Amino acid sequence: MSIKINLGAWSSVFAVPSKIVDEGLKFSDGVKLKVLLYVLRNSGNELTDSDISAATGVNVTDIPEALDYWVSMGILQKSENEYKPVQTVTDKEGSYNSVSEKTSSNNSDNEIKQEVNSKNENKATSVEEISNEVESAKQRFTVTRPQKPDYVFTSQRLAVDEELKILVGEAQTALGKVLSNSDISTLLMLKDTCGLPLDVIIMLIQYCISIDKGNMRAIEKIGIGWADEGIDTLEAADDKIRRVKQMNKNFSVVSSAFGLKNAGSPTKKQLEYSEKWVAEWKFSPEMLREAYERCVDSKGAMKFSYIDGILKRWNSNGIKNKKELERFENSNNKNNTTRKTSYNIDELDKIDTLDDF
Repeated sequence: MSIKINLGAWSSVFAVPSKIVDEGLKFSDGVKLKVLLYVLRNSGNELTDSDISAATGVNVTDIPEALDYWVSMGILQKSENEYKPVQTVTDKEGSYNSVSEKTSSNNSDNEIKQEVNSKNENKATSVEEISNEVESAKQRFTVTRPQKPDYVFTSQRLAVDEELKILVGEAQTALGKVLSNSDISTLLMLKDTCGLPLDVIIMLIQYCISIDKGNMRAIEKIGIGWADEGIDTLEAADDKIRRVKQMNKNFSVVSSAFGLKNAGSPTKKQLEYSEKWVAEWKFSPEMLREAYERCVDSKGAMKFSYIDGILKRWNSNGIKNKKELERFENSNNKNNTTRKTSYNIDELDKIDTLDDF
């Protein structure tokens, strides 16, 4: 008796590691998946970026980033210009574990441990401390910036994804314009890759409009920041907006006290200083101005780090107004043969060597 099995389409199959679905799918997009599937399908063949582009429709310039993404996910490893599957080791029971973990491209646990060990050389350190440092180091290595899906993938999703259609409609109404395919791909990235819910993205768009940044570039940048902070509910988004508005309000108090006109967008460091001086230490505009003038008199320019040193000394001595400041300085003059001020010039000069950002 002869037996013949016709597998049809299944007669030509190729393996796809389960890790791609388990760990890589959430932050991947159509571009990355297309490139990986084509590479796996043509394993053993030497492929160029042009070959992959011609077969998948992916732009040639996007291919290296897509491959590097799968390196960062521990699916592939790169050796010079050659990509290979990540090597695995088999234990005594026959199970296997991947040597590479989910870090940034080209950074394995071994590299991280070497970094930590080099820092702890000639220093007695417990196993727990080393473990904590390894985890801390791993957090510094993150996957690449989210990549927007391509034109074809975006068009296909828009045709079948009702939630995306609603999002596009709401965005067009709020922004007062018809969205381009690139704009829609940004929204799709925020929704799928970054994991922001529909209502949070709509609140994000409305917030950007309220601060005169109603453009897709600002929406994308702020949206990615929200995703990194884990802002995935309306309550968290509302709290974030409230905190940002308060920080900007604190900076307005500072910039007004310093006489800054058209200060523009403050840096993160300036916002942190302003929040500390106004909200935490509760200095009045009058005292902020006094610290500013002393800084300019001493350094010839405004230095946020230098001003912070002055205010820190005043705060630690309970000085909150000019009368208290005058009493404090008069007391120092009477009690010391060498004049002491409410701030130490030498210490502030050291602080001034740091960047103001």
